[in-house]
Amino acid sequence: MSRLEKKWWFILVVSFMTAFTTRYLLDAAGLPPLRSFQPAQFAVYLFCFFGVWRGFSFLGWLIALVLSPSLVSAAGPTPPSPHP
Repeated sequence: MSRLEKKWWFILVVSFMTAFTTRYLLDAAGLPPLRSFQPAQFAVYLFCFFGVWRGFSFLGWLIALVLSPSLVSAAGPTPPSPHP
């Protein structure tokens, strides 16, 4: 998980976009609403949700990389050289 993905505002935006997109995709696929709780239906919802989440998270990361590289790139310690 990148430093950007740990920011509350990034999680909030990605969560809302993912929830609405997942609900739209499942409605378009003809699945009934989650009110009629079925374990298999819930599993499909979760698989769709986490797949869409990773997609939106990646797109957000790319956008942040283009607009503000300091948000996604951290100047961490450099690893030691294997050869002296």
